[in-house]
Amino acid sequence: MRPSPRVVVAMDAFKGSISSADAGAAVARGVRAAVPGAHVTVIAVADGGEGTVDALASVAGAVRHQIAATDLLGRPITASYVMLGTAAVIESASVVGLPLLPHDGAGAPSQDSPAVATSFGLGRLMRDVIDKHHPRRIIVGLGGTGCTDGGTGLIAGLGGTIRDGAGTALNPADGNPLLRGAVTAELPALGVDELLGLSDVTAPLTGQDGAAHAFAAQKGADPAMVARLETGLRHWSAALGKDVAEMPGAGAAGGLGAGLATLGGTLRSGVDWILDATAPGAFDGADLVFTGEGRIDAQSSMGKVPAGVAQRARKGGNPLVVALAGAVDPGEPMPGFDAVFPIHTRPLDLQEAMRPEVAATALENAARQVTTLVTRARERDCAES
Repeated sequence: MRPSPRVVVAMDAFKGSISSADAGAAVARGVRAAVPGAHVTVIAVADGGEGTVDALASVAGAVRHQIAATDLLGRPITASYVMLGTAAVIESASVVGLPLLPHDGAGAPSQDSPAVATSFGLGRLMRDVIDKHHPRRIIVGLGGTGCTDGGTGLIAGLGGTIRDGAGTALNPADGNPLLRGAVTAELPALGVDELLGLSDVTAPLTGQDGAAHAFAAQKGADPAMVARLETGLRHWSAALGKDVAEMPGAGAAGGLGAGLATLGGTLRSGVDWILDATAPGAFDGADLVFTGEGRIDAQSSMGKVPAGVAQRARKGGNPLVVALAGAVDPGEPMPGFDAVFPIHTRPLDLQEAMRPEVAATALENAARQVTTLVTRARERDCAES
């Protein structure tokens, strides 16, 4: 490694703990503590989930706005979005995000949530932004949501109508339309030239890797509810068509990917699109790349930030790529990384581990140790060659 190594830091947000920017700043402090002369570039990045608006607000010419909205349970909330010229960037996690669900005494989402949480508030937000700015493009970040409704609430919130098999209109305020027989939709007119969904995963709508089986448990669904949601999604997917249901990313954000595709939208990898927008060429010539997220597990390889960063870093050269996470599933293969490390050095309960100051300190310490190790190993190699 050169005397002044080039280090790129592209950390995802640690959901419910610290933002991408704060995680990146902590890692950068650790790198500089190990090698004061290091050239460190910190990139705010996201995969379509939490932090998407923050990442794209860093693009030249971006203007951040705030607007009154409603969350996944119909409660008033203030949401942020970004205007990039004639494009509006909206983040699903900001209004229907997982942290907005009610939690039980152990910190887990309430098991009542899947029956009542919907994406209606996201649809209303999109409609309000369209009416206010008349954008030519709508870009929606898909990820980190607390609902599994296949996009039925989204369509209703935009002004469409969801009906059951008897033709009865289903009001999302009465509960998740998927669990009340949603099988047809009358689609609203959006009045935009392009609708783009930035997906955090490549999951299909149904099946073992789909919205219910892969993700609903973390939103409060017990096995019986997962089965009910899967049944609802299968009925709904029959109405949407095979091309939509099996589309990579259709199962993102509880099936919001399918909802956007039904509205004529296209789906893209969120991390790829955001890196193109915020950091073109940032990895060229890097010696060491840090990335990571709150937990690295089987879902990480399905389109999440760390996998996307690793892939992009390899295109820019041959740096060492190290992932740092609050927790690491030891049973999962980690392709694309030279090393993956959990940041905590002692057992902590979840609430303590997620305290922002605890996570930031742990990231700083881990980055310092990794940078020191890598630097000394490279120095030894150079001395021996």
